[in-house]
Amino acid sequence: MTRDELLEKIKQTHADFVTALADLPEEVMTKRPVIDWWTLKDLLGHIAMWQQVAIRFIAEYKQDGCPKPLGLADDAAIDAYNKRGVELRRDLSLAKVRAEFDAAYRDLVASVESLRDEDLIKILPEPWKNRTLEYLIKINSYTHTPEHTEQIKLWRAAP
Repeated sequence: MTRDELLEKIKQTHADFVTALADLPEEVMTKRPVIDWWTLKDLLGHIAMWQQVAIRFIAEYKQDGCPKPLGLADDAAIDAYNKRGVELRRDLSLAKVRAEFDAAYRDLVASVESLRDEDLIKILPEPWKNRTLEYLIKINSYTHTPEHTEQIKLWRAAP
């Protein structure tokens, strides 16, 4: 995948997510659970957190040639990481979490724009097991965000 194709996917999935949130009042965004106990504000912070991971991976790649793994060995570790992310933002206002979400998106786009096509397809060294930087960006952005967009659409369509 080229850098421009990757950027287009990130931009489109972001736009779809923002559209899914359109016209919802703050009370709904901060109080009503959407997925289990997660609110829409929690989802904004969650997506920002994972986009920040992608940004970090890009920065580490550019600095050292190899992003450092998060050390999340299994689904339980990922769930715990997600829960910590929500807890860190729990007492923040919707405006602050939205600002973080918006900044993470802008920073991700800028970080990807700084890459060359070759950077995206180069096989990363161990411990990445034949993974590419494009893969690490993908799982933390344009394949992750649509999962939550669909959850919001289903939630909005429910009676």
